[in-house]
Amino acid sequence: MEKKVLKAGLAIGSAAALGLSFLAGAVSVDPVETVIEKNITVFEQVEVPVEVPIEVIKEIKVDNKNLDLVLEHIYDNDGNVEYLLDDLDDDELEFVVDRIVFVNDVKAQALEIVKKEGIDELDKEVVGEVEIDEDDVERFKLYDDDEDVLIDDIDFEDGDAEVLVRVRFELDDDETKYGALYKVSFEEGKFDELDLEEVYVRE
Repeated sequence: MEKKVLKAGLAIGSAAALGLSFLAGAVSVDPVETVIEKNITVFEQVEVPVEVPIEVIKEIKVDNKNLDLVLEHIYDNDGNVEYLLDDLDDDELEFVVDRIVFVNDVKAQALEIVKKEGIDELDKEVVGEVEIDEDDVERFKLYDDDEDVLIDDIDFEDGDAEVLVRVRFELDDDETKYGALYKVSFEEGKFDELDLEEVYVRE
């Protein structure tokens, strides 16, 4: 009976010793390095060139002598006067006034030329089945408002220009209403040629 108790005690003691030994081994284990991966978002400031359209306002120097002339030309053409600025640098804008004078001059000349010679140009022209006799032309009327007299082409440097003039007219013993378009050409500021571009029936 005593032997069993002793064996049991030895067994318990051995187990306890083994447990302590295990714990001691566990405590003495070398540390293990652990790597943790993380996704990190990095914001980088980047300069991107952006093209932004800039409206450049050009100033035209005017004085009391030419202010009315400039304003009248802009008004009569509904502000469509970009052609006056063609090929001009910023330091040449004073030439705009000279260009307006030139435009007004060739327009006035063109009207006078069509008024004097326009009917002659209509002679023998055929519209539909009608051959025009210049002696039958009546109520020959020019569209002479500034916006109706158009600059077709212009070279300010050489003084060349082409002006379009439109007219309306009727024929004797004919109820039909007609219209015509003339081109008046200038070279070096002087009249060069008159062409009848078109004859048509008005609505």
